Amino acid sequence: MPDRVDDREKLADTSNARVGHNLTQDAECSMALRFERGDPSRPSGHALLYFRTGSNDGHDVHVTYVVVLPVVVNPMKYLPPAFASQIAAFASQIGGLVGAMGNLDAVPLPPIPERISRDELWRLAAYRDDDVLDGGIVSGSVEGLMTAAQEATQQYAESYRLALAQVPVGETDTGPVELVAPDDDTLRWVFMDERGRIDELTKLTGRLRDSIDAGDALHTGELATTMRRLGAHLPEKYRVAEMVAGAVRAGTIGSNLAQLYLERCYKLCSEAYEDLGRIDREILRFESM
Repeated sequence: MPDRVDDREKLADTSNARVGHNLTQDAECSMALRFERGDPSRPSGHALLYFRTGSNDGHDVHVTYVVVLPVVVNPMKYLPPAFASQIAAFASQIGGLVGAMGNLDAVPLPPIPERISRDELWRLAAYRDDDVLDGGIVSGSVEGLMTAAQEATQQYAESYRLALAQVPVGETDTGPVELVAPDDDTLRWVFMDERGRIDELTKLTGRLRDSIDAGDALHTGELATTMRRLGAHLPEKYRVAEMVAGAVRAGTIGSNLAQLYLERCYKLCSEAYEDLGRIDREILRFESM
């Protein structure tokens, strides 16, 4: 897997590892597209893409939302013929994402990135579980922002398609479904609210770390499995599988990752999004060690 950025606050450091194909460069761009959040080897297909310009004060960035559609759409087929030519002319002006009377497979919305704060960017990304892409530095002109957004969208879409092509098509199981009775843990979890399940996850994490410190590999594996099962009863935004993968690491790295992921869970559950950017940066820093 390509290296991920250790510290997102050093956004101007162009020596960081680039992910995927390089963004097509023009006179207005000075940095390649790279992931700041998400798995670059498995793009989710939805991402918050941001750019920096000379007018940014360091706190605000220009942002658009990139969507790679799971089904290719030809929007012209849904329009009355009287409007088709006008829409086609506009589509050709926004530069290749939708050719005249062509197909739509990926799009940045809005086409011209809007200015928002970094804190809001990370709050949204954490809540929606979006990828975050750094598009680099561009000019602040409408044309520069629009062109950069289009090129980055096509690069992200291509990375998504390449990753998807590596996923094998599963075989259809036409046999009978074996019903498995729920165990005691599952019955308890079903009647817990979301906060209660996170509290349970915290207890299991403490036992897991004690087991690792004691060198009990068998018990560690059993606890990790239980935590993953509990994670199936929590929304994906809590990233329990990633938490377990970090928590089972030996030493202070594992204990720090466990603590950070749990802190992240409680922040999300309480809808306290202000500090999520810092927590995600710390998680990335320890995961890269």
